[in-house]
Amino acid sequence: MLRSLRAHPIAVVMIGLSIISLAAFFASNKTTSTPDAPSSQEAHSSASLFQRVGEDTIPYEDKQLMMQHAYATLESHFGRPFVSPKNVPEVEGYDKIYITLLSDNTIRCCQSGSADEDDTARTRLDIGEAVEDCIDDERFGGVFKKAEVEDADISFSIFFRKQPVQGTTIEELGSQIELGIHAIEVSKGSKRAYFKESVPISKNYSLKKTLERLCLKAKLDEDCYRDPSVEISKYDTLSFTGDREGDVVDLYRYNTLLNADAIDNVLLRDRIELAADWFRNNTDENGMLEYQYEPSDDKYSSDNNHVRQIATVWSVAVLRNVINDESLTPLVHATLDRYVKEMECNDSYCFINVDGDAKLAYNAFMILTLLHAPEYPLADKWMRILADGILSQQQKDGSYNTYFESDRNSGTDFYPGEAMYALMQLYDATGDERYLQSVQKAFPYYMKYWRGNKNTAFIPWHSQAYLLLYRATRDPRVADFVFEMNDWLIDNNQIQKSSHLDYIGGFPKNEPRYSTASYMEGINDAYSIAKIMGDEEHIRKYRDSIRIGTRFVLLTQLIPENAFYIKNQKRAIGGFRGKITDNAQRIDYTQHAIFAIMKAIENGVFVNN
Repeated sequence: MLRSLRAHPIAVVMIGLSIISLAAFFASNKTTSTPDAPSSQEAHSSASLFQRVGEDTIPYEDKQLMMQHAYATLESHFGRPFVSPKNVPEVEGYDKIYITLLSDNTIRCCQSGSADEDDTARTRLDIGEAVEDCIDDERFGGVFKKAEVEDADISFSIFFRKQPVQGTTIEELGSQIELGIHAIEVSKGSKRAYFKESVPISKNYSLKKTLERLCLKAKLDEDCYRDPSVEISKYDTLSFTGDREGDVVDLYRYNTLLNADAIDNVLLRDRIELAADWFRNNTDENGMLEYQYEPSDDKYSSDNNHVRQIATVWSVAVLRNVINDESLTPLVHATLDRYVKEMECNDSYCFINVDGDAKLAYNAFMILTLLHAPEYPLADKWMRILADGILSQQQKDGSYNTYFESDRNSGTDFYPGEAMYALMQLYDATGDERYLQSVQKAFPYYMKYWRGNKNTAFIPWHSQAYLLLYRATRDPRVADFVFEMNDWLIDNNQIQKSSHLDYIGGFPKNEPRYSTASYMEGINDAYSIAKIMGDEEHIRKYRDSIRIGTRFVLLTQLIPENAFYIKNQKRAIGGFRGKITDNAQRIDYTQHAIFAIMKAIENGVFVNN
């Protein structure tokens, strides 16, 4: 069953200092519902009797009536009492209405109606027919059973504004089809098949796989989309789901949109507590985190990444302390145990060597984790000798070698910034001047490096390290460089406006994804520097960026309202996805997201909402 279903009547989405209204999609013109089966003359006597899809929104109350009629049809089929509404609103201008029944968070059937377009009761008839046909649909585990009715959930998908799609390559078709927004049709002669806009989202399909499966559904060759004689069409869609109590939730790309003005610290706290649940529910037999979960398949990936394992358990340690939840301690300790065993030491320092790789990042994230798990045995000792390892890697020019006992020196855009951040946190905790001096020595080198090699990956870790450096030194060069990097990042990479409302705030512009959370971490710290300096221009710039960026990050989290189609809710809810269109959950997606959220709380970015 859907939990905590609430309507989200989004009126506007904040875009920096401007506003994009959803009226661009549907005007908010409320109309009355038609009586049951009106005559043609009655139906056409007033335009207000109809909702025209794509021009006028379907009012919330009318969606409730449509939903109630669908539930009434389902209940009455099995002889259960449920009163159908007397008035079911008629919707003009649509191509198809699809009804999907879900039970136990599993899609059980999906069908559309076929009433005549000129029938004045078309909407009522289509809903009724779609539900009846859905009950008899055997494709999703057999026909729908009476025992499933009590826990059934219903969703609507309305197709409208059919448009031809030109091209025979994925690149050409991808420039016209937006996954999760457009329904798709393929046809050749008498062979025809449709996919709702939700299919690639719930199945986690790429466009290529979506088209291949759709071709097979139409009984055409798997690569039929390459055939110029095959017609491909797309439809705009309007989707919503609801329950028997009358709660309806609008769906956008099978997700629930969120207005930045609706975000407050209470909501943010709820979201990081969901993330804590996700960490607890996704551990392996050794008590460590599973690296990646695939919700659509309910499977874990066999891949792993040791840097991300240690970095993520650092976030778990911080989260444990923030929400005062000791149930996360075994996870933290199990991970520390695993990597302490990989420690190699000489007379001067130690480093972590995993399968022949001794990355600078391992030392950095072990230090950061131990700082927030001081109860771990010998934590102070391990932090000191691991920090000595980082110091040993610094060269005369201020740079750090990124691998121990190796000529390999990759990871320059990540590992040094992570190491400098660890040193600065350790300096704040211990007052050991060696750590501060090392970062001061490194700063000019990496400032020059970035200016000659501008990239986005470098910015978040260095911004976080330099906030602590600026607090310690008040060096104006540090503040100026942080502003320089983050201004460039926002101006060139953040989506400020988009016809796809869920992309707004995301990074990068060509494909917004999980890295948005990483950039939010750095921009939050740039915002902190701006507040220290009283730089009102940068305060506004970074606050606006954080507001829409955090909103994007929240849209990638699976929560009860948008995970209704996922079978294993326990594993999925609380984790963050790689993209709006990809529900794979990797541990570092959630690591960066909760840090970004906690920084936004600390900075009071949403405190006035």
